[in-house]
Amino acid sequence: MDVSSRALPSGETPLRGGSGGRGNSRPLDPNAKEWSGKTDGAPEEDRCLFITFSNGHPIADHRIRSFFTHNYGDCLERVYVHWPRPKDVEETNTTTPQFGKVVFKTSWIPLVITQCGKRETKFVVDGKPLWCKKYDPSKSQAFKRNSTP
Repeated sequence: MDVSSRALPSGETPLRGGSGGRGNSRPLDPNAKEWSGKTDGAPEEDRCLFITFSNGHPIADHRIRSFFTHNYGDCLERVYVHWPRPKDVEETNTTTPQFGKVVFKTSWIPLVITQCGKRETKFVVDGKPLWCKKYDPSKSQAFKRNSTP
């Protein structure tokens, strides 16, 4: 039964949190997204790692997915590998991916991998280095640029 549709005896509004809702005067949001045990509800930027490849040695997104799934279980929401646009190639002379983003289902896996965001971590995937660090949304122009049609 949906909490917001439950009739309370004294005409009170259902309250969030606490023991029986006592001590918190904010009503439940009937439009709130349902909580899922598959994700921890953290914003995407808290569930991401920024990944970089050695120059000329990109790693395919399916190989990155396989690596993390093998080592951490069913933990990924998606993997994004940035392929340079023609304009980027003209400016940088780079035709292969240099970086990407891994989005996990929960926020604790990126914290474990980067020791609470304090350091970069190097993995070797298919004999190629994969560097991971905490994702910083303020430095994400390429991701924003590629998400627009």
